[in-house]
Amino acid sequence: MEVEILCDADIDRIPIMVFMDAISDYVIADFEGRAVSPPRQTVGFPAGRIAFTTGGLGHVAGFRVYESFNSISRAGEDQIVAVWDTTTCSLEGVCLGSRLGAIRTGALGGIAFAALTPPSISRCALIGTGLQAETQLLAVLARRQLAEVRVYSRNRARRDAFVERMQAVAGSTCIAAFDSAEAAAEGVEAVVLATNSETPVIDPAALEQVDHIATVGPKFRDAHELPLPAVTGRLIVSDSPQQIRAQGQRHMLFAHPGQGEVRHLGEILSKGRPPVLHRSLYLSAGLSGTEVIALHAALTYRSNHV
Repeated sequence: MEVEILCDADIDRIPIMVFMDAISDYVIADFEGRAVSPPRQTVGFPAGRIAFTTGGLGHVAGFRVYESFNSISRAGEDQIVAVWDTTTCSLEGVCLGSRLGAIRTGALGGIAFAALTPPSISRCALIGTGLQAETQLLAVLARRQLAEVRVYSRNRARRDAFVERMQAVAGSTCIAAFDSAEAAAEGVEAVVLATNSETPVIDPAALEQVDHIATVGPKFRDAHELPLPAVTGRLIVSDSPQQIRAQGQRHMLFAHPGQGEVRHLGEILSKGRPPVLHRSLYLSAGLSGTEVIALHAALTYRSNHV
């Protein structure tokens, strides 16, 4: 059997809803104990580290491996994902590049956004203009018809270019650039933080009236994009509470007085939208196995459409 090898361009040709539907089912399966999704493992080297995640569901199993050799490239830029069919013991396919990982993170964020916000939501702020910000926005817009998306990042030229590009990609004129994170967050119902900043990127006062917050970037005790006062009084949800527990004292919420129980996104999805929506915080953690499920979904889609 010939093994299919996909690259970033192949992944970009697949509708993001294909990934979101498959990953949503997997998140529920993880909550119900049907998925294999242990916390990631890392191996340190003088120049950085190699991280390894594995997982699967039913007859689908596989792994992802990525690097963070700081002197060579940005963390996670080069990745390998492989998926097997356990019933035939055959390698179904391999994906090389960064796009699949970014899309599965965006898909998880979009799934959480739809689960934790009402259909009537109309305005959202997006802080960040990198690859993760792009896929978060695409996934959010796949599940929600927003009247306004306000975008901010520190580099004005990059911010304006991002808005122009995303208007074209998303086919929407609702996306606009703002001159500060605080201005972007004023009067919106949701704020998505998608940066690589190790210090808070927004004044916590600007988040007080925001119903839903998502943080995609660093979440360590000494490095986090989210201002910690914003945690207090919120329903805290993650795609992988087990990954947060595995981080222990390294995680930004360890011993934080505003921390409540971190609920599993699969619980919210399986039980349906709560009758009363709480002010919420989504912590993107990277559920192991989601890349494997995403690649399997991509291969299945291609076999039916190529």
